Parts: sequence; structure tokens; C-alpha cells
Amino acid sequence: MSEFLTADIERQREVINQMNAQAYDERYNNTELTLRLALDAFEKARAIKYHSGKAWALRNIGIAYAISGRPDAAEAYLQEALALFERLDDMRGLGLVLSNLATAYHQIGKLDRSIEYYGRSIRYLQFIPDLSAHYAQALANLGSLMGELEQYDLALEYHQRALEIHRQGGNIRGEFFSMITLAQLFLATKDYEKSETHLQRAFDIATDLGEEDLVVRVLAGQAELLKERELIDQAIQTLENAEKLASNVQNPHLLANIYVAMADCQLKLNLVDKARENLEKINSLIDYVKQGALDYILPQLWAKLSELVGDYENAYKYHKEYTKRYIALQRVVTKNTLVAIDRVVREDIIGMQKEAQADIVVASRIQEALLHGSMELKQVFPESIYWLLPRSLVSGDFLWASRGKDGALVFIVADASGAGVSAAMLSAVAHTLLYEIITMRGVTDPGKVLSQLHKGLLDLLYSPTKASSAEIEAIQSEGLQIGVCTVLPNVGEVHYAGAQIPLWVYNPLLGWEQLMPDKRLIGQKIEGEKSPRLYTSTIIPIEKRWVLLFMTDGWERQVRASDGKRYGRSAVRDFLAKHPPQDLSEWLFTIQQEFDNWREGAAPTDDVLLAAVRV
Repeated sequence: MSEFLTADIERQREVINQMNAQAYDERYNNTELTLRLALDAFEKARAIKYHSGKAWALRNIGIAYAISGRPDAAEAYLQEALALFERLDDMRGLGLVLSNLATAYHQIGKLDRSIEYYGRSIRYLQFIPDLSAHYAQALANLGSLMGELEQYDLALEYHQRALEIHRQGGNIRGEFFSMITLAQLFLATKDYEKSETHLQRAFDIATDLGEEDLVVRVLAGQAELLKERELIDQAIQTLENAEKLASNVQNPHLLANIYVAMADCQLKLNLVDKARENLEKINSLIDYVKQGALDYILPQLWAKLSELVGDYENAYKYHKEYTKRYIALQRVVTKNTLVAIDRVVREDIIGMQKEAQADIVVASRIQEALLHGSMELKQVFPESIYWLLPRSLVSGDFLWASRGKDGALVFIVADASGAGVSAAMLSAVAHTLLYEIITMRGVTDPGKVLSQLHKGLLDLLYSPTKASSAEIEAIQSEGLQIGVCTVLPNVGEVHYAGAQIPLWVYNPLLGWEQLMPDKRLIGQKIEGEKSPRLYTSTIIPIEKRWVLLFMTDGWERQVRASDGKRYGRSAVRDFLAKHPPQDLSEWLFTIQQEFDNWREGAAPTDDVLLAAVRV
């Protein structure tokens, strides 16, 4: 094939990729456009035998049909996409399309198939770091499905796992929806205190984001909690406030659910005319909302209303309709089937973990031997402290301490993005490169260390032979947060450069000063960045007995068990201001006590590394 034809096919592939990307982006704003673009992309991909382009186009076609309320058509296209992704051995595509199929099966009412496909999608999505939001969403969807089938223990487990992933990824909106759903589940299990706590956290997030539709969802949840506590008048007042906001944001789905809740409350107070008015409002919205649970909730409410007005014939008709639909739902998947499927999913995931456990233990031993710790730090800075609390057996946080040329004392703390094994691998690579840069080449200027480390990571991770591979796409967001500090005792100077990790300097007379880092991750590939990336050093004079402190963000990110609140950056700053580092060992003990008291027994949210030296 000539170079001209090859270049032309590459251009056509790029056009198909762009069409697929646009089709996916428009799926909720303009579903018809999504369908047109996806169909066109499919034909173009078929013409040049671009199988990956065909697979993604088929997925978009299926998504468009699912959103348009045609799950049967969606299933056919998504199954075809699934077969192509399997042939291509595309884990990314497999994880996503399996999740889409699970949603389609849920729409059709094949809940057993939906559970099966969510389980299969989770097995792929959990291993792809930049799809963590999709992984969390699949877990949440599976949890909601369990909740719909009144399997509340499983529902809570899946939603709590989703919440943890959203927090780790800083996905605030995802955290909001997890909080709302968990509040509903706790309400269903009569744990009103936890329901209220989660609703309050959801409200805080909604107000911080300033999004009225999110506030409406919280108000609806608060009204449901008030109703369960028999505070019906307050519940109705809360729902009226929610109705005003929902009308502003023009969300028919939210309005329909508010009218359902209002009608239910009004029927409890025998306010028949007002309840009828709200039920009729729902009828006017039916064409704009996916009914789902409304299929059997509405007949139940109409039955109650009919009973209150003495219309027993219609009451019987509605009760029969409600019972028929509810029993049909329950029979789709029995409790035993649910538990069996969940066990399969659970055993698959845990089984893989057990197989990997021995290797992870070995990896942790290799890390301990390779990476620097308190012994290396004390050899360079005799008066120093070091605290590492890994989230799992292996960690992405690491320390470097060494002596350089001309009496320079080098002190580094780094945090590899991601978690567990992936972060540990990146930290090992970075540690090896630092050895080459500092020990072999003799570089001690912090800015030059960072610039050379960045180039070294790019050269290793982004080989030209894999420029457009799936492996490269999967790691493009990875990198290092790092702080580099070189102490020059002979001239009384500290040189500092950092990428997202600041240097804290304690002057016994003036207190703490924070030197701010560059915002760019080391080793992260930025599209269009051509020239070498340069980092510059900040130089400050320093006197004896001053303290230098580096720490990763694990302390500030730590979540409290009782309410899910993070410790926060400002709280770290306030704590340091109130607790000067007089005796370093006692000071570290105070920090560890503060950390443990805050988390209330919760597992570490992220790896924690803190190291300080007195010069």
C-alpha cells in the first residue's frame, strides 16, 4: 500500500473517531444527532474495514436507541458491538458495552441478565484507571437494581463501594448521587439517623455546586424522611419548595417524583382533592419521563384515593393492577438467584485478588528493599521523622534522601497517581530514575531534577512504537506529585522545586511558610506539548534549627467514618499553626493521634507519607 493511501486511511479513521466521540457527547442533548452520526460512522468504518470504529459506532447506536426508549433495538446493536470488542480483545470497549447492555436489559425487565452483565462489566472496568467513574457507575447501577428488588444489604454494599471510588477520584457529582441513594437505602431499612446524615452531606455538595436540580433531589429525600417520621405537614411544605425549584430547572422526571410524594402525603391527611390534582399532573408528564417504578407506584396511589372517596370498584381495579405489576417484578429474579449471581461476581473478583495476593506480598518486600525509608533519611538528616501509612500492601508514595556533590543534602517526597499496584510500579520506575539523575549524573538542583525526571518518564512510558496504542491511552493521565528540596548547609540556603507538593518551612520566630509548587504532574503527557518542560528552583536563606516538611495529600484527603467528611487542606494548615515542631518525635505522635481521632476507625482513604527534617 502506498504512503498516500496509508495517510488517507489514517485521515478517514480520525474522522470516524471524531464522529464517534461527538455522537457520544450529544447522546442526551440531541439523541437524534447521536444516531445519525453513529450510523454514518458505522458505514464509513465498514467501507475501510476499520473494525474498532465499527464497534464504537455500534455502541453509540445502541445507546441512542436505549435513551430513546427502544431497549430491544439497543440490545441488538450492543450485542453486535460486544462481539466485535471481544474479537479485538478491547478491554475498554468490553467494560463499557457490557455496562450499556446491563442498562438495556434493566429497561426491558430482564433483571437477571442485567445483574449478570453489570457483574461482567465490573470485572473489566475495575482494572482501567481512567474509567473509574464508569466502574463506580456500574457498581451504583447494580446497587440500585438490588435496592429495587429489596435486597438492601447488597444494595448498600455496592453503593458504598461506588462512593469510595467517587471520593478517591474527586468526582463530586458522583459522590452526591451516591449520598442521595444511600440516604434512600438507609431510609428503607429504617436507619433514619444515617439517612439524615447522608442527606445533609448531599445538601452541602449541592449548595457548593450551586445546581438547583441537585437541591431538589435533596429536598425530595428530606421530605420522604419527614413523612417516615410522621411529620407529614413539614414533608408537604418541603415538597412544595422542591416543586418550585424543579419547575425552574424544567426537569419533568423530578417533577413527577415530587408529585408522587406530595400525593402520598396528602392521602395520609385525607386531602383527596389535592392528591388527585397531583396525580393528574403526573399523567400530564408521563410522555416525558421513563416510568420505571411509577408503573406500580401510581396504581397503588390511585387505589388509595379511590378507597377514600368510596369508589371501591376502581379501588379494586387499581389494587389488582398494582399487585400484578409488583409480583411480576419480584418474580423476575428470586432472592436465591440474586444471591447466587452476586456470589459469582464476588468470588470472581475476590478470587482474582487471592491469586494475586502472594505476588503483591512479594512486591511489597521488593518495595521495602528498593525505596528509601527512615534509615536513609536519618543518615542524611540525623534529626528527622518519617511516617508512611499505605492504603494497601503496596504504596505509590515514596521518599528519597541522599548526599550529593559539594555537600548538598537532597530530600524528596513523591506520590504516584493511581492506587495499589499501578502506583507502586510507577513509584519504582521514578525511584530508579532519581538514582540515575542524582547519584549517577550528580544533578542536585531541584528544578533540573524535576525536568530530567519528567523527560525520563516520558521516554520510558511513551515509546514511539506504541504512540497510539490502548496501553498508552490508559496511562496518559498518570504521573507524579513530587517535592524536591536541596539543603546547602555551607551557604545557608535551601533550593526547592515541586510538582503539586509544596515545601513547608518552619522558622521558630515567624512560624510556618509554604513554598508553592508547579501545578503540572511529572510524567503526565500533555497533548501538543513539544518543547522540553522546564522547572525552576526557588532559593531561600535558612538558619540552623529550622524545620523542612514534605507530605503527600493522604492526610488532607482522609475521610471521617461518621459523616464522610474529609479532613481538608485548611485543617492541616490550622493544625500545623497550632502545633509547632519542638520535639520532632512528639510532634509526629501528635499528628498521628489527630489523624486517628479524625478517621474514627475508617480505613485510610489514600496513602499517607509525611517526612520532616531539622537542619
